[in-house]
Amino acid sequence: MGVQLPTLAALAMLAVFTQTGVWVDGGNFGWPFGVWLVGGTLVVSALVRRVGLWTVAPAPPLVFVVVAVGDAAWERQTKRYAPWGSSKEFAADAVPLLVNGFPWMAAAVGVALAVAVVRVITGGKRKCRSSSTEPAVDG
Repeated sequence: MGVQLPTLAALAMLAVFTQTGVWVDGGNFGWPFGVWLVGGTLVVSALVRRVGLWTVAPAPPLVFVVVAVGDAAWERQTKRYAPWGSSKEFAADAVPLLVNGFPWMAAAVGVALAVAVVRVITGGKRKCRSSSTEPAVDG
């Protein structure tokens, strides 16, 4: 079937696509970010092993949250601000990122689910044979 990524490699690849979208768009979460997130989700969903497909499909929001929090922490450090002193300061930095990125997260999950459904429907029609099993005998 071609290249099949292990689940953790696919999640790491999705994180790279997401971070690239953040860098390209400058943290604005506009069209360039959306193209990287949704496109990365499409690629990763198509390349992951079937066993990891249902782990990767709901992953875009989780990966986005990790990347957004990491970027907020990085920005805070580069501007020489103090670390977050309370959960209110953290929320003030993180919530706008999550609100602006929500439509792209929803689109990415939709794309991942569509790819998963297509892969399940088309993958179920092929026969799976292991080299260690004997072929079935009719009779």
